[in-house]
Amino acid sequence: MRKVKVLVACGGGIATSTFAAAEIEKIAQNVQVSVDITKHPLGDVPAVAREYDICFVTSKYSQDIGTPIVQVNGLITGIGEEEVIGRIEKSLREVSEQVNSYS
Repeated sequence: MRKVKVLVACGGGIATSTFAAAEIEKIAQNVQVSVDITKHPLGDVPAVAREYDICFVTSKYSQDIGTPIVQVNGLITGIGEEEVIGRIEKSLREVSEQVNSYS
């Protein structure tokens, strides 16, 4: 099975995305989805998003980038964290099924 290529983006692409990426990695392991995670600043998203299967952002982002976007700020703030984890689990499963349906 091919790993899901994951982009995690925050304002600067360093601190917040590092924390979010670690949490997303744990969630992916829990749902048995193999991921390859890369971090970028939010400003890079339009230029690099098409290289990824899914993009997780730590703040609001509404631009169409041709890649599914999931807002995960609840991982950082703790507000609605369980709901956010559920969205991450669901989106990782769906994307994994999509990218591996051709194998």
